[in-house]
Amino acid sequence: MKLKQGYLFSIEGTDGCGKTTLIKNLLQALSDYKVKAIATKEPGATHLGKNIRTMLMNRSVETCALAEFLLFAADRAQHFTEFIMPHINENFIVISDRMADSSLVYQGFIKGLDQSMIKTVNQWAMQNRQPDLVFYMKIDAIGALERMHTRNEGFLPFEEEILQKKYQLVDGYDLIFSQRPDVVILDAHKSVEEITNQVIKTIVRYIKNKT
Repeated sequence: MKLKQGYLFSIEGTDGCGKTTLIKNLLQALSDYKVKAIATKEPGATHLGKNIRTMLMNRSVETCALAEFLLFAADRAQHFTEFIMPHINENFIVISDRMADSSLVYQGFIKGLDQSMIKTVNQWAMQNRQPDLVFYMKIDAIGALERMHTRNEGFLPFEEEILQKKYQLVDGYDLIFSQRPDVVILDAHKSVEEITNQVIKTIVRYIKNKT
């Protein structure tokens, strides 16, 4: 498969849904198609982003909801400038673990910030470049919590806060993705092999329809 342009796909879902394993499998599967593919994440994919991630996750300073979102947006702006757009311009498939939709859920749905404002700032930070498709790993709160506790080696303060709101997070993702034509909903309870095959087939079909 020959790419004539770059593509951007994001993987969304609450912690414990299996995003990390899926992305690893997707990169391996895409290598069989002889295309350039690379994975990234938010926050923390750039040098600036790593510093922002440390500040956010460790809660080293008291941060209001608006300041928290703007820190994520700053990470996103640097991410797009330094990493995402250069790779897209070189005809890569870029797969990101989280992107703008996470802010709609975490700072919008959970913390009550105006979602239209979040969308406007995100659009600016992302240089008006939205993901071609968003893959939502849908899992119930109990299933996600069980997976997280199974692999737990200690949670950072930000993660502890999110754990306490796991049910709200699942509801938030379900709500914002319920009517989105650019979102592919995946059953995260299925085997990773089944999910990988579904995503790869969707990506290949999408690219072929664009060429």
